[in-house]
Amino acid sequence: MINKNAIHRKRIVHLAEGNFSLRNSKMTTGVLRYGYHESVAVIDSQYVGKTAQEVVGCGGNVPVVASLADAMKYRPEALLIGITPTGGRLPEPMKTLCLEAISLGLDVYAGLHDFLTDDEELVAAAQKHNVKLWDIRKPPKQMPVGGGLCRWAKSYISLMVGSDCAIGKMTVALEIDREAKRRGVKSEFVATGQCGIAIAGWGSPIDAIPGDFMAGMVERDVMSVDGADLILVEGQGSLLHPGFSSVTLALLHGAIPHSLILCHQTTRKEISKIKDVPIPPLPEVIEPYIRLASPFRKPELIGVCLNTSGTSEEEARAAVAEAEKTCGVPASDPVRFGAGKLVDALIEHRRKLGY
Repeated sequence: MINKNAIHRKRIVHLAEGNFSLRNSKMTTGVLRYGYHESVAVIDSQYVGKTAQEVVGCGGNVPVVASLADAMKYRPEALLIGITPTGGRLPEPMKTLCLEAISLGLDVYAGLHDFLTDDEELVAAAQKHNVKLWDIRKPPKQMPVGGGLCRWAKSYISLMVGSDCAIGKMTVALEIDREAKRRGVKSEFVATGQCGIAIAGWGSPIDAIPGDFMAGMVERDVMSVDGADLILVEGQGSLLHPGFSSVTLALLHGAIPHSLILCHQTTRKEISKIKDVPIPPLPEVIEPYIRLASPFRKPELIGVCLNTSGTSEEEARAAVAEAEKTCGVPASDPVRFGAGKLVDALIEHRRKLGY
């Protein structure tokens, strides 16, 4: 585990050229909203003159600029690649910009499947200019196999799970973590994807870890913060998605949670990018999660978090009410309406279990 409080706070410029949006630049928008480091500019020539707040609804007055040269007047110390190119590969124009950033004395951070530290030219340039390359998605060389150790954790553990991929599981965990800390609860956010790791400063990129070690790495990270009042594990994928169910199962068996928080996007009716597979009613979505976790510990569904973006407030409130009615637990859109009800439910369930 990396202690983010021991890391020197950097001034970050985000590379989001041509893709600065909530969906296409998740890394940038996540760090703008929740990150430990200070964001000073976003590079995207199509939105020059606007602020991050105007484009994606977060980031305040962070300016959007046309180029790295334009961003340098804001005195950045690091360049974060805030988008994920197709296949997670580093296109040649992006590599050229990374080399430019290195020559200007900036560290470069990336969450790609192409590792910066595997590129001899980038490594040589970084050594020459004494800057750091951080491959957020690069797993360590030594990794454990899962052993069910979280059954004996002293802390209360909750895992975010979902009806599909890319619906806001990380956001839910971070909003709950923020509200819990505001109340004085000793809460820990365990990052499991590149965006969460960029925000928190530590964690394991579950989708880049060989299958035999995925659960073990989750277990290691959860146990590294054992002793907190509340451990919130960032979810990935969905048991309903054939492309990403393996990472979801590894999280379920690695974290061995006491509770689950079900995340769902209200406008999504089918599993993403899988033709003709409808998302079932939420009570049916949660059943396999509880069943597959039960050999180790039977978790309880204690809340539903809805992503109601793209709907009116009236529609959002109606969706929250319907989720509470059908699932029998508190529900909210934590970005729109706050995470208070979810934190209440977690605290009450933790108390009921004696933690």
